[in-house]
Amino acid sequence: MTSMLKRSTAALVAVVAFAAMGCQGPEQELVDRFFEASQRGDNASVAALSMVAFPEEVESWNVLAVGEEARTPYLVPRLIEQVGVVEDERDVQFKVFGEWRRSNYETLRNIQARLRDDPDYHFPGRLGELQDQWDVYREERLEVVAKLRDAELELEREIRRVNKSLQRESTPEFLTGETQKKPVTVRVTTPAGDRHYEVTLTRYDLKNQFDATVPTRWIITALAPVD
Repeated sequence: MTSMLKRSTAALVAVVAFAAMGCQGPEQELVDRFFEASQRGDNASVAALSMVAFPEEVESWNVLAVGEEARTPYLVPRLIEQVGVVEDERDVQFKVFGEWRRSNYETLRNIQARLRDDPDYHFPGRLGELQDQWDVYREERLEVVAKLRDAELELEREIRRVNKSLQRESTPEFLTGETQKKPVTVRVTTPAGDRHYEVTLTRYDLKNQFDATVPTRWIITALAPVD
């Protein structure tokens, strides 16, 4: 009788455990796999699941809540368009600056020669006006180059996120659809103690140029402590 009771209890525990596992959605499963890999120091697995790494040693964790899904337009086409707009701004600025520099070439050479010996010198009169305009054009050039670099980096980061979410090879530039995000609140225990974190999960609802659905998966794209 006792052995039968033990077997029945063990079977019940197994059923409950199996049911609990079945209740876990893909979001919690992803978070658990991420923290398991972080706990083991398995950087390759972390990189396969996430765009970010956990910054401390993980002792334990507990998923507290999975938030509501939010949908926004797929960013890649807009970011490509933004890069094109800034490239046009750069080309216009370079053209204006180049034409102005060619029309004042000899005078600007003389100004530069003096400034090499005395960088703080400011010319009077017409030369001073050219010197000021030179500084304005140079500053505008630096600004537009930095703006283009930032736009290109933003596009590159988003394409990396899409590629990690894609479950088969595709070309992010030619896809259309939406971006899905979910916040997950996790309590993490580290050697420093317990702290709550918000983990941002991202997936893409996409179609290719033939209007066929492109398979994607949830990935972790951000991780921040909750004060």
